[in-house]
This record gives sequence, structure tokens and C-alpha cells, in this order.
Amino acid sequence: DERVTFEQWGPMKERVAPKQLPLMHVGDKLFGQSAALMRYAAKISKFEGRPLYPTEDALLALQVDEFVDYASEMFASFGASFKIQDQAEKEAFRAKSVAEGGDIHKWLSYVDSLLGKSKSGFAVGDHLTLADLATFCWFQPLKAGFFDGIPVTCLNEFKNIEAHKQKIAKIPAVKAYYSEPTKMPLYKTYQVE
Repeated sequence: DERVTFEQWGPMKERVAPKQLPLMHVGDKLFGQSAALMRYAAKISKFEGRPLYPTEDALLALQVDEFVDYASEMFASFGASFKIQDQAEKEAFRAKSVAEGGDIHKWLSYVDSLLGKSKSGFAVGDHLTLADLATFCWFQPLKAGFFDGIPVTCLNEFKNIEAHKQKIAKIPAVKAYYSEPTKMPLYKTYQVE
């Protein structure tokens, strides 16, 4: 896990073909596209002896992909706000997106209902999968105060998303990763007491 600063990225960008981050070296090849990298890493990784991405069970893999793609689509709808130049208009767009009836609110409501059906507390099945990590990682920044126009209370009504966050954040490896003092201030939203 190598973090690249804005200053480092400028000169580095000219040497890499996709000209975007994230990137992953596998052997002597360089790959891009965050969703592809995420799935690859999950396919070759295990937690407590079980795969983060179920390669042996197509239906379970479909369920994992469903969670990952919901989170991805939610952020794609949010991404339009980065093209808005007027600050007040940008903030209004974002506030409307997370308010009841807004696009992001609809995605959050649906994912919250899916998590509410879980008997294990995990997004899919009875153990940690990529679905848990994607849900955990992609939703928490919304309440970090990181995005102008999105209130830090935007996830408060989604009790199942919060319960899921609590469960995942308490996993020792996750807790250790997000508690390092050298990490970004944004990481405070991933921590639990």
C-alpha cells in the first residue's frame, strides 16, 4: 500500500499508461481500474481461511458484486457534483442527493435494507467478503465532512449501515489499518471506540 501525494503524482503520471490512480503492480505488469483491482485482490486474499471473493460459488459472487456495484453506482451519481463549478450549486446538488428522495439517499436506503436482512451481520453470507469492505469503505466518507454540502449526519437514519460499520471496524486488521496516526484525517470516520 503506497500512498502517492499530489506532488509525487505529477511527474509519475507521465510514466504510467492509464494516467490515473489507483494502480497495482502484479509481477512486471501494471494494472488500473479500482473495481478490477479490488476484485483481483479479493480473489487472491483470505480472511480467517475464507476467500474475500467467492470464486467457488457463483451465486455468492453475484451477491458480493451486487453490493460492490451498488456502492459504485451511488458514487457515480455523486460524481456529477465534481463538475459543477458554482460552489453554492454544487453544495445544493449534494445536499439534495443525500436528502430523502435523492439519488444517494435511495441507494443508502436500499443497501440499509439489504444489510437489515443479514442474520450474520455481514453483507453476504456468514463471513467477511469484499461486499463488506466495499460497503464499509465507500459509505463512511459521506459523513466525514469531507464533501461540501453533505451533512455529517447523512448516515444517521441508516441503522443497519451503522451496525455494519461497527462490526467491520472492530475486526482487528481493519481497526489496526485505520488507527495508524499517519493515515489521513478522513480515516477517523472508520474508527470505533
